[in-house]
Amino acid sequence: MSNDRSSPRRLERRAFLKGAGAATVTALTIGFEWSGSTRRAQALATGTNTAPFAPNAFVRIGADNSITIIAKHIEMGQGSYTGLATILADELDADWAQVRVESAPADATRYANLVFGKIQGTGGSSSIANSWPQLRDAGAKARAMLLTAAANEWHVPVGELTVDKSVISHSASKRQATFGSLVKKAASLPVPETVQLKDPKDFKLIGSRPPRVDVVAKCDGTAQFTIDVEMPGMLVALLKRAPLFGGTVKSFDGAATMQVPGVVKVVQVPRGVAVVAKGFWAAKLGRDALKIEWDETKAETRSSAAMLAE
Repeated sequence: MSNDRSSPRRLERRAFLKGAGAATVTALTIGFEWSGSTRRAQALATGTNTAPFAPNAFVRIGADNSITIIAKHIEMGQGSYTGLATILADELDADWAQVRVESAPADATRYANLVFGKIQGTGGSSSIANSWPQLRDAGAKARAMLLTAAANEWHVPVGELTVDKSVISHSASKRQATFGSLVKKAASLPVPETVQLKDPKDFKLIGSRPPRVDVVAKCDGTAQFTIDVEMPGMLVALLKRAPLFGGTVKSFDGAATMQVPGVVKVVQVPRGVAVVAKGFWAAKLGRDALKIEWDETKAETRSSAAMLAE
């Protein structure tokens, strides 16, 4: 399935990705390319970038301590949002209670499924496998930058600092700082070329059962699904398909369909007849009213039992 999910927040995400780091720094965004480029990544963070730069941005940390993880795979009930967030949050040593997930905008250049190639999609149990190295690397680099920011502010070695639940501590001086308080300083630092990833024995979230990030929204009705999306001038198309595989349209009569309020157009397409309307319900009623004669001369007519027997 594609990641073409439209919503009122989509433009804000795109605007954020285009202008991350420009003007006043209010959040730390970690972007990276497989080839690695400290200079370009630093330009993004400091707002001095003069050439187009399209990073794969997977995490945003706000001054309010919020941690937003950008998921390049769709949540369809299988738990991908939670699984993907767990990978990055563990490397970051984030407070799970502050973790949020946003769906990536439609952009196969930044958010391609590496199993499928240069295609943005979800399926085949590929989400975790192909995101594992990307998200671990992004989380570890964000953590390293926050640690460096704290070390610079306190004038202590990074090695003396510890991180737990989005709080950086220096036991000798008993100083502490939240991620949110460090984002401005961290955003001015270059993204490290390489980082040391966690030893699996040190995982805190991976392998455990943290609460799913999508439960509350699905329980209180605020979760937005494709059918909930409304955009100015948006139309909805529903397709009437042949009842048998391989069947095609011989002829159709859309007169009754065009009488349904809200129906805009009836059009034959390769796999059936589409009804285009100003909303789902109008399209549904219009589809119900279609009169279609199917050509089943090349259609599959065997029953399931017959195919199994063969």
